[in-house]
Amino acid sequence: MGKNLTEKEFKRLIQKHIKNTDFVKVYLDHDNDSAIFGFIVKFSDHFLMIEESNDFALVGVKIVPYSKVRGIRHSRYDKISKAIYLEEKLVRFDQNIIDKTNVENGESLFKSIKKQDFHCSIESKKNKRDIFSIGEILEIDEKSVVIKNYDPAGKFTTPHKISFKNIHVINFNDNYTKVFRKYLK
Repeated sequence: MGKNLTEKEFKRLIQKHIKNTDFVKVYLDHDNDSAIFGFIVKFSDHFLMIEESNDFALVGVKIVPYSKVRGIRHSRYDKISKAIYLEEKLVRFDQNIIDKTNVENGESLFKSIKKQDFHCSIESKKNKRDIFSIGEILEIDEKSVVIKNYDPAGKFTTPHKISFKNIHVINFNDNYTKVFRKYLK
């Protein structure tokens, strides 16, 4: 969480960034170098929803567990990036996706992604091992999600059951998952 901020102050800061459509860098706690650049569009006590950006383009939605957020930067450099995004008219969020994505808990989140017919990728950790899963959401319960996983060749592998407590990052509505799913074997 943000330096020297109480939980309440940190949540107010997040709300301010959403209201002002601020370009931010979100630091994650699972890796010292891990961060996401973009615009926070929604949050709850459980998740932060970010429209990720790269090279002055919105590139998909990243959702991170709120507990994994280490801090948020909105520096003068980020303010310049925001000004460029606005001047170039590059900030075009799909409000329908934001509204239909429920970030209240893991079960409602994955049900809302599945209902919108998105494949997703999930970065998780189990027994100190990093795991990457990508594919269609098959099953969801109150503690986990099952992904119909595929490999880089587009072939289905063993489905991955992922406990919500092990998730670090969820990605959907990105070019990779939207295009790759057309070529699955």
